[in-house]
Parts: sequence; C-alpha cells; structure tokens
Amino acid sequence: MKKKAIIYLHGFNSASLDLEGNLLSNKEKLRLMQEFCSQKEILFDTPNVDYRDFQDIVEDLLMLWNQYLDQGYDVVFMGSSMGGFTCEYLAMKTGGLAIMINPAINPSALLPQFIGVEENFETGQPYHWEQQHCAQYVHYEQELASSHQPIGRTILLDMADELLDAEKTLEKYQGKAHVLTYDGGSHSFEHIREALPVIEQVIFSS
Repeated sequence: MKKKAIIYLHGFNSASLDLEGNLLSNKEKLRLMQEFCSQKEILFDTPNVDYRDFQDIVEDLLMLWNQYLDQGYDVVFMGSSMGGFTCEYLAMKTGGLAIMINPAINPSALLPQFIGVEENFETGQPYHWEQQHCAQYVHYEQELASSHQPIGRTILLDMADELLDAEKTLEKYQGKAHVLTYDGGSHSFEHIREALPVIEQVIFSS
C-alpha cells in the first residue's frame, strides 16, 4: 500500500502552527486529526498560509504536493472554510481529492466583511486585510465554476454554521460531491470525531 499524506489548510485569519512552528493542539480539529494520522501512519502537514496572496499559496502547495508525490505519497487536500475553498481549487489543478469542512464557496463576497482586520486571530501577528485581497478571488471562483476537471469532493457540514449558510453549500454541491451533514455545531466544525471514519475511507480509497 502506498504511503498516505494529508495537506491540511486552516481558515481565514487563522493558523495551524504557532510562531515556533508547533501545532495549535488546543484546536480540537487539529488535535484529533494529528492523533488519527499518527495512529493510521498518515503524514499530516498543516502549513500556515496567508490568504492575501492566493496565487502564492497555490504555487507553494503545488510544489509541496509534487515533493510528496516524488516521495511516494498519495496526497489528499483537506481544509476548513477558506481552506476548504483552497483544497477544492488544488484538487482541480491536480486531479486529486479534497475533504472540505464548512467550505467557503464565494470568498470574494464573504471576505469584504473582514476588511480592516489588523492581526492574525491565532498568532497575534500583525497584518492588514484590504479590498484588493478580496477581489483577487473572483478569478479563482470563475476558474472553478468553468472547469470541466472532475473533482473528488467530500464535504463535511455543520448545519448550524454561524458564518456560512450551510443550506446554500448543500444546494451547490448536491449531486457533485459526497456531502455529510451534522445537526447543530458551528463554523469551527464540532463533529470531527464523528467524521473520522469518513475521512479514513477517503484517504485509503485514493
């Protein structure tokens, strides 16, 4: 059996690693995913990304994906919110699989509400979120919408997401993805433990 790897991407204005490069294990999704991957001998890579430059993210992650392929890994992209959108785009580019948790489906419309944010919520690092950072996503949304590349999507939705409309996400992907819904929860996704068998199935079916 080939080696397995997950590239996991956090959401907007968030992080997976602290400033010393250590996993933010106080975040339940990350802690449980790390434990799961350790038990199943899956490589779990959780880079911090800066959503102000999406093209740079894509280039860096495609390079990382290629490195893992060269090392004999099957790679699955996994991410939450903006990380979900990014995973979908990367899966389109690579023909790979995406596990999308409460994914952002229209970043150019979602992100303007955060204009003026001045520091990363998780790390406290200063930065500025501006209109131009939102506008860049129109291009990538259009590219995804017009693509004929088959994408293997598994979508995990907490239906009580307070930031994104889970019903709209469900409507968009009905018939296009394997969608699992969970009553209650939040944008942070509170059902990761229940979703682990599905995640395992996706990883080991690739």
